[in-house]
Amino acid sequence: MSMRFSRLFAAAALCAALVAPAFVAAQEPEIGARPATDGLPKSDAREIDWLELLPPEDLKALEEMPEVDHEGQMQMPQAMSSTKTVAAMDGVKGKVPGYLVPIAFDDQQRVTEMFLVPYFGACVHVPPPPPNQLIYIKPKNPVELGNLWDAYWVHGTVRASLVENAMATSAYALELDRLELIEE
Repeated sequence: MSMRFSRLFAAAALCAALVAPAFVAAQEPEIGARPATDGLPKSDAREIDWLELLPPEDLKALEEMPEVDHEGQMQMPQAMSSTKTVAAMDGVKGKVPGYLVPIAFDDQQRVTEMFLVPYFGACVHVPPPPPNQLIYIKPKNPVELGNLWDAYWVHGTVRASLVENAMATSAYALELDRLELIEE
C-alpha cells in the first residue's frame, strides 16, 4: 500500500474513531440479553466513553489535525500512535461499547484473545486506531462470539497495560466480566 493511501486510511480511521463511539453508545442494549456475572445490576454499570481513554494532549492533537491532503503530503499527529494512557482510568469498572476483533482461538475455535475497538472494521481493512483507543482482552475462559459486525457492551475493569502483537498495539487491557450484545 502506498504512503499516500496509508495516510488517507489513517485519517479515515481517526474520523471513525472520533464519531463512531457516540453512535455505538447511543444504541440501547437489550435488557436481559445475558445474565450479569459481575455482581452488579445492569443499571449500575458505569458507561465508559472511548474519549475518556485519551489523554487531553492526544485528544487536542486529534481534534486539531489538518484536513486530509489527498496528495499524500499530510503529517499525521503523534497522537495516532500514542501509547499514553489516562491514569484515572486504570481500575475503572464499567462497560465499554465497541466491536470485538478476535486474535487467538482455542482448538474448538473459541476466542482466547481479542481487541475491543471503537468502530466496525478497525484492525481488519484499515490501519488500527491509536493504541490508546484499543483495548486488549484475554478472557479467563474462551468465548464464542457472534458475527464480526456485532456491537457489544464489554463489561469489566479497565487496566492501563501495554500489549503488543503482530496485529496491533494497545495501551489498555480489560479484565472481562461479561459480554452483552447491543441490539437495535
